[in-house]
Amino acid sequence: MGIKNEPVEKVNIDERGRVTIPKTIRDKHNFIPGEEFEILDQDDRLILKIVIPEQKTVDSPVNWGKNAFLKAGESTFGD
Repeated sequence: MGIKNEPVEKVNIDERGRVTIPKTIRDKHNFIPGEEFEILDQDDRLILKIVIPEQKTVDSPVNWGKNAFLKAGESTFGD
């Protein structure tokens, strides 16, 4: 997937330096509040890169199953 030079949507920076990711993009990528991003500064581009947390293994007497940790609103069908 290459980088396009055309903006998907235009946004503004507010007085505190915040930029809101439009809802259409948040929905498309299933972003949820609290997710962390890195900002990469490459020449004339700022690139947001989602930070994927390191997976942790825990011991539990409960067998949670693969569907226990889906994001809210996600579902699975079959295997």
